[in-house]
Amino acid sequence: MRHFLSALVATLGAAALIFAGVPTASADTGHVWPINGRVVRGFDPPQNTYGAGHRGIDIGAPVGTPVVAAADGVVTFAGTVAGVSMITVTHGDVRTTYQPVAPTVSAGQSVTAGQVIGKLQDGHGTTTSLHFGVLQGTTYLDPVTWLGGDPNQPVRLLPDGSVVPAAPRAAPAQSNTSQSSTVVRWPIVGTITALYGWRTDPFDNKTTEFHHGLDIAVACGTPASTPWPGTVVKTAYDKTLGNYVLVANTNGITTTYAHLTAITVKTGAVLNGGQQVGLVGQTGAATGCHLHFGTSRNGADFDPMTVLPPRS
Repeated sequence: MRHFLSALVATLGAAALIFAGVPTASADTGHVWPINGRVVRGFDPPQNTYGAGHRGIDIGAPVGTPVVAAADGVVTFAGTVAGVSMITVTHGDVRTTYQPVAPTVSAGQSVTAGQVIGKLQDGHGTTTSLHFGVLQGTTYLDPVTWLGGDPNQPVRLLPDGSVVPAAPRAAPAQSNTSQSSTVVRWPIVGTITALYGWRTDPFDNKTTEFHHGLDIAVACGTPASTPWPGTVVKTAYDKTLGNYVLVANTNGITTTYAHLTAITVKTGAVLNGGQQVGLVGQTGAATGCHLHFGTSRNGADFDPMTVLPPRS
């Protein structure tokens, strides 16, 4: 009886740690839960690369809660993307992402599992939570499973008392193949160098100007495609935009693709989602090879980031 009670106490103690969200390392993986809290939204990968879904898990916690590295690795990004503070840590062929987190580490810094890398900020979801993602190559992994959860047993409770299963699921790898008209894609995959909104003029570095789109830097000659199906309404040259294409998409959004080194479609062409419109260049007023991507509706431009899918 004494041995039974001792085993029961040990089991309950371990369960308490699991459900309290205490960052403890898994004996099997050596990975650590990144924050104290409960999973409030589980992993729900999209049916296709750019489809709707949830490419990670949300862990509820108060603002200011310390966030730790989930495994040994190197910080490869610590900064802000589209106004959201985030951190990326690379562990061999796996990358983990943490947002919104005010970083206390910098890119290039080595970190160990359980080391504090920042503090949780407000601004994600309806309740304060950490969005934690795990990416292997171009495939999203179920973070609960990666953290060492039993794929056949529930390991977290939702606020209503239901469980989030840890069954291993992965989103499909990225593909350049055209898919159905409902799929939303990025026009190119590259580095965001300028967001929509006010910025310092890149040519004189003094005056302030409003940037009516998103700049994505890639090598000149990289194919650029439309995120949605539509019809090409204009192909032209402008001293500022350089070679550019305008597409009236079937969802009511007009998209602009500027600074192209070559235009590969003609006015009036009907395009599928994911179909190429041109090759990236630096024509017009450009400081380097990049695509200027703009979106507008009923003649009014708006932030492209509000209609493009999450990149991680």
